[in-house]
Amino acid sequence: MDIRFWSFACCVMMVLCVFLELLTPSMGGFTLGALAMAGGSIYIGFRHSASFGYLMIAANLALFPVSIWLGVHFMKRSPLIHQQELQAGSQDSPDAPPLTRLVGQQGRALTPLRPGGTVLIGNERIDAITEGKFVEANTLVKVIHVEGSRVVVEPIGE
Repeated sequence: MDIRFWSFACCVMMVLCVFLELLTPSMGGFTLGALAMAGGSIYIGFRHSASFGYLMIAANLALFPVSIWLGVHFMKRSPLIHQQELQAGSQDSPDAPPLTRLVGQQGRALTPLRPGGTVLIGNERIDAITEGKFVEANTLVKVIHVEGSRVVVEPIGE
């Protein structure tokens, strides 16, 4: 086989090592493999000719960041990464009603909110936070917004 084939094969192996590094916890092992494959690709390219060696430098400099970007982009949409959020936010149970129904409702702080704690809204105990304010226990509070499973309240009367 032509020596250029092995130079291109090392380039492909570099891209595969980058993807494996992103998908597995190898603590840099596959990154070292990717760098070795890039170096091998360049070395083999220069063994063929100087112009082919410079071409392999350019190819590796372009492919390395592109493969990292594609790998990260793929990981965000990958079924391997389970970071899917429900439209109304994550909850304890799929049968639980969405937390967005709480916006505008009033309740009482069961514990001090510094800034997080527990509030009672209706007959339901809810973990809630304030926007940085300290709220004493037994203070009336109002839900101002819900972000996923985060319920943000403020004391009534301020």
